Amino acid sequence: MERLKIIFKGRVQGVGFRYHALRIANTLKLTGSVKNLYDGDVEVYLQGNRKNINNFLEEISNQRFVRIDSRDIMEVAIKNDENSFEILF
Repeated sequence: MERLKIIFKGRVQGVGFRYHALRIANTLKLTGSVKNLYDGDVEVYLQGNRKNINNFLEEISNQRFVRIDSRDIMEVAIKNDENSFEILF
């Protein structure tokens, strides 16, 4: 089990990115959150096994209208009490 903080840069706002992230994370049984940032980037926290996290990263990159120019990935502390993935506003 691991937890990552990922900042996605590119055309990631106004293209359904957060809703795709929610759908993919729920399908892969990942927990965490997704949130638009004021600078146009999107912040995602993902928690789960590495295989499912990698599958999430691959799947989110293949969404229609989404263009990911870069992503900054940092490992962060696991939240033991987290049990869902949510969109934050």
